[in-house]
Amino acid sequence: MVGNRYKVKMMIKIYNKEGKEIKKDIKKLKWINFEVDKEFEHFMIKEIYEQPIVSKILIDSLDTEQNDVVDKFISIINESEKILFIAAGSSYNSSLIGSHLLRRLGYEAYSILASEYKEDLYDKDTLVIAVSQSGETMDVILALKEIKSKVKNVLSIVNVPYSTIQRLSDLSIEIKAGPEKSVAATKTYTNQVITFFYIAKKLGMDINISKIPKDIKGIIENNEEKIKIIAKKLKDIKDIYILGRGINYYSAQEIALKLKEISYIHAEALPAGELKHGTLALVEPETNIIALNPFWDKEIKINIEEVLARGGKVIDIPGEFDVPSEYPNFSLYSVIIGQMLTYYIAKEKKLPIDKPRNLAKSVTVI
Repeated sequence: MVGNRYKVKMMIKIYNKEGKEIKKDIKKLKWINFEVDKEFEHFMIKEIYEQPIVSKILIDSLDTEQNDVVDKFISIINESEKILFIAAGSSYNSSLIGSHLLRRLGYEAYSILASEYKEDLYDKDTLVIAVSQSGETMDVILALKEIKSKVKNVLSIVNVPYSTIQRLSDLSIEIKAGPEKSVAATKTYTNQVITFFYIAKKLGMDINISKIPKDIKGIIENNEEKIKIIAKKLKDIKDIYILGRGINYYSAQEIALKLKEISYIHAEALPAGELKHGTLALVEPETNIIALNPFWDKEIKINIEEVLARGGKVIDIPGEFDVPSEYPNFSLYSVIIGQMLTYYIAKEKKLPIDKPRNLAKSVTVI
């Protein structure tokens, strides 16, 4: 009858590949909703603006509810002969920073693309740390399933609780970034890097973690208008190169990835120390270069002069922006400038920012 209300009880049954019904525990996934006091045209810029909030949530979580997990991570790292990060995409770029920090602390640590895991880089004394936003990245899952029984431990750093990669792990840290709807990884990349900073700090590196949320807020608010102006100038370019040394070369790789996938610009990260070994041939008058140039990197300043001497146009980070420059925080802050520049170039070009062509949020096929 019209006006009557009916309650429908939904029943879900799960079967294995043999057709036999199996029982599964139901777990309630709790996401934190973030309210930013601003209207946004796209999810990507909204998620960039959420970074001060989610970074604070992560740091508080690592200090409190996940503190025991972090301590166990540290213990396992200290007991391991070799540490191997396995990841893909932006998660791979963040893991490069993680392995760099561990090497600086004296550990034997490497990062490998999940699709290349068959390289003989692991043995029974290796600790594997899988890094994934979704926890469902197929390349990573296939790698873990094959090598799990051959290595000492499998740990993970993920955003989505109860995901496949978390379930395949002996121990897992959650990065607490909340739902990320844009294809571009922004806040999840940031929280992955902060997690690596936090682990490095616990292992003895001098890193100011507590100031990061405030710094990120300042970077976004103080540089947005300048970035919009630069984006207008760059919207028609076909190529751009990002120079970095050491830890900043890994940041350059993430900036290049963002520019490629969202702005459709051929962007390439160049290790600045290799300029004279071939890549300087790419520099001609009007070539656009982004240089990651913190005060503590004296050598890259010579590389910038080499580019300028050949007529290249250099966008200096932090020189042209309001960005704190200390090590290693700058390696994260420069990427946030890159995220914003990517967004505003794509907006100038009227591109489908949240759903770029040919790409998906979670790569669950190979």
